[in-house]
Amino acid sequence: MTSQSNCDRCSAVLFDIALCRSGTRDLSLDPFIMPSTYPAGARGLALKRRLASRSPSLAAAALALFALGACDEATAPPGESAAVDVRVYLDRDASGSFSAPDSGLSGVALTLVPTSGPEIALSATSDAQGIATFREVQPGAYTLTLPSTAPAGTVLATATAPRVVVSAIGQVQAPEVRYAWLPGSISGRIFRDDDGNGAFSTGDTPGAGLFVVLSRGTTRVDSLVADEQGAFRFPFLTPGSYTVRLENPGTITYAGGATRTIAVAASSMNTVSAIFTGALVIPIAEARARPVGATVAVIGNLVVRPGRFTSGANSELWIQDATGGIAAFSVPTADSALYQLGDRLEISGARSAFSQQSQINIARISNLGPGTVPTPVSQSAAQVNALTLDGQLVRVANLTVTSIPTGTGPAFTVVSEDASGTRVDLRIAGLGTGLSRASFTVGSRYTITGVLTRFNANAQIKIRDVNDVQAGIPVTPIATVRSTGVNGTSYTIAGRISAAPGSFTSGTNNVNSEIWVQDASGGIAVFSAPTADSTTLALGTLVEVAGARSAFSGQLQLGSPTITRIGAGAAIAPAVQNGTQVTARTLEGQLVTLPGFTVTTIGGGTGAAFTVTGTADGATVQVRVGGALRGLSRASFTVGNTYSVTGILTQFNGTAQIKPRVASDVTP
Repeated sequence: MTSQSNCDRCSAVLFDIALCRSGTRDLSLDPFIMPSTYPAGARGLALKRRLASRSPSLAAAALALFALGACDEATAPPGESAAVDVRVYLDRDASGSFSAPDSGLSGVALTLVPTSGPEIALSATSDAQGIATFREVQPGAYTLTLPSTAPAGTVLATATAPRVVVSAIGQVQAPEVRYAWLPGSISGRIFRDDDGNGAFSTGDTPGAGLFVVLSRGTTRVDSLVADEQGAFRFPFLTPGSYTVRLENPGTITYAGGATRTIAVAASSMNTVSAIFTGALVIPIAEARARPVGATVAVIGNLVVRPGRFTSGANSELWIQDATGGIAAFSVPTADSALYQLGDRLEISGARSAFSQQSQINIARISNLGPGTVPTPVSQSAAQVNALTLDGQLVRVANLTVTSIPTGTGPAFTVVSEDASGTRVDLRIAGLGTGLSRASFTVGSRYTITGVLTRFNANAQIKIRDVNDVQAGIPVTPIATVRSTGVNGTSYTIAGRISAAPGSFTSGTNNVNSEIWVQDASGGIAVFSAPTADSTTLALGTLVEVAGARSAFSGQLQLGSPTITRIGAGAAIAPAVQNGTQVTARTLEGQLVTLPGFTVTTIGGGTGAAFTVTGTADGATVQVRVGGALRGLSRASFTVGNTYSVTGILTQFNGTAQIKPRVASDVTP
């Protein structure tokens, strides 16, 4: 028999011991595992593989033993038992591992169950520090059985069946058992209780867009914006004391204050009542009327972007709503790309005044998204100086520059006047406008757009950029506009009013009027002018009108006009026409008188507008009564009677019509 090495003998003995301990073999009866049969080298490896097929656990032991470089013992030592400590704790700070704020959970019963082998299950209960100790745990793999119910207010945050491993040399791999709080929450709704029922309901005003900040001690936990219905919610909160701070733009008062302290318990749902009084946003006109120092909040459309009116690295901007406009100071000039004309901005802050210019010192600004750019309102020089539209975007046509200041500073004031000699100051506020002294020429005429404001008691128009200055606009004879003009092209005319506001009206409550202007060459309609301007735009008033040529049922007119009152003038004398001349429309657009008009038919119905047909000098002529404000009705005419009719000679799709202006234009 070939002698065996010590390593072969040691390996064989240890395999025999492993089989014996496992209870699977009687070592003395199995010739396969007798020491005398253990070969070295490849045959020993075959033995290892055979054992692996019989018992995977024995194979693992065999691998460990074959790794020994040499052995001096004929008998392998037994595996070492070990104490196994399992920590059971509450993860109070939700860090995912045991840390100083956490606390051990005592009295939690655990069971250590072997995954295989003869070992029996072991039990232990966690102590005051949350440590459960299992003593004399034999080498092997175990499953840790946990209580079926988590401690009150918590949820298990680790594996439901953790594994524990004790190696043959007594090394332990044991898990921690971590419980986490069931989260609580804080929710609420910001609203004004307009119906006084104590609960949010249809018709109440929500605090949409207000910030809500959640803190824990001095640490900011979270922040959000109340939704369109004023609602907010902070979910998944660990128990503790929290502070909820409700944003106040300075124009409202919260019942109970803007800061609340909430004690959040596990699984609790906590509600914050956030009822306010006052107004979140007020009209700009109301904000302008508030005293200096008052906190205001407004929403308006942007009419002056950052970068136009600058001061250092900051800019003044302007917004406008349906009630008025106001400056806001300041925003970084570098943020100009964040704002576009027409953007709807919400601005809150203290109302202030700079050289009597009303403005808001910005405490908070929010861009609510794109909107419509306000349309400049046409103003005369006199209206500008009256400051009726102080803070709003205006346009003044045909101002003549009278003086330009010397110097090199980027901010300067140009003096201009209209045709009547009324002065208007034009303010260029800095390099951001792209304008310089060279942009203007003394004696030249300009149509100017800009923000109407003031410097102390003096009105001034602050021009935004080069697009607000239209230079050298010529006055075109009305006959030229009518004969060679192109629809859609803008023209400027000058003349006297032949039909004033209030004669030919349109719109709800007759707020708009079609007026007529006549010069030495002809006449044309202008649509529209405010009917309320009848006191300043009377018959004979000299005006300049800039507008785009168009046609309405064949009637030529200038639309979307800028009307500038130049001064008072004499009423226009009508040209006397016969029936044939009227139907030929030679003086179309001008004021005419047709004598000898005999009524043949009167338009039926009950509407204020109607057509009367008659004859004059053998020609059939129409008289168009356009509405009730002229004092004319069907009762003003009698079939068979003859009248002298004065009015504007125009057409309706090629058919001549005379449009009388007032009741006195029709006489028997």
